[in-house]
Amino acid sequence: MELVRYYFYDFWEEIGAPRVSNLPLIHGGPWKVCAIVGLYLYFVNVLGPQFMKNRPAYDLRIYMLLYNSFLVGFNGVGFFIGLWVTDYGWKAIDCTRYDPNPTDIKESLYMYFGWLYFISKLADFIDTAFFILRKKESHVTFLHVFHHSVMPLIGYFGLKIHPGPYCAFMPLLNVFVHAVMYFYYALSAAGPSMKKHLWWKKQITQIQMVQFSLTLIHSINGLQSKCQWPKWLAVCEGLHAVIFIVMFSAFYKQAYLSKPSTKSLKSQ
Repeated sequence: MELVRYYFYDFWEEIGAPRVSNLPLIHGGPWKVCAIVGLYLYFVNVLGPQFMKNRPAYDLRIYMLLYNSFLVGFNGVGFFIGLWVTDYGWKAIDCTRYDPNPTDIKESLYMYFGWLYFISKLADFIDTAFFILRKKESHVTFLHVFHHSVMPLIGYFGLKIHPGPYCAFMPLLNVFVHAVMYFYYALSAAGPSMKKHLWWKKQITQIQMVQFSLTLIHSINGLQSKCQWPKWLAVCEGLHAVIFIVMFSAFYKQAYLSKPSTKSLKSQ
C-alpha cells in the first residue's frame, strides 16, 4: 500500500516543483487530469452521440460568440503578459531556485498564468461539445480529439516539473495562435454577414505548422545547451512537435492541396 501511495502521490511531489504543489489539479500525480481527459473521450465517443441521436441540432451561435470572444481576450492578454514575465521563454532557469511562495510580481504572475494556461486547455473541450451539440460530427476528427486530449497533460507536466521561463516558450506560441484562431471562430459565429471576412482559414493552419516547427527548434536547443531544463522534457516537447507537424501537414494537404471529389464538394 505504501508503494502504491509513493508512485501515485509522493513520487510526483518529489520530482515536482514545490511552488506549484498546492495549485488545484497540480497537487499530486496527473491522475485527476487523466480522469478529466477520460471523461472528455467518453463524452466524445459515447455520451455525446447518444444524447444527440434523436435530437435536432442546437442553435448555439450566441454562446459560441461569447465563448470565442472571451478566449480571444484571454489568450491575447496572456500572450503579452507572458512575454513580459518569461523573457520570451528562451532563458533556461532551474525551477528549484524559485521560492514556493514567491513575492516577486513576475514570478507570481508566471506561476498563476501558467496555471491559467493549463486550465484553458481543459476549457478547450467546449469546442468539441459545440460540434457535437450542433451535429457537426465531421469536425470531430481524430486530429481534433487527439490534440485536445494531449494538451492538458502537456500543460500539467510542464507546470508540475519545471515552472520556469524556458517551459513557457510553447505556451506563448500556443496562446498567440489561439488568439488568432478564436478570433476567426468569433467572426464565424457572428453570422453570415461575416463570411466575406473569413478568407484566411488556410493561413491559420499555416501559422499552426510554423508554431510546431519553432517548438521543435526550441526542444533541440534545450537538448544541446548546458541549461537546467530537464532533458526528458526537451525530448517530449520535440516528439510532440514532430507528431503535430506530421498530422497538421497531412490535414493541410488533404484540406487545401488535394482536388476535392464531386461527392465531397456536394457535402461541403
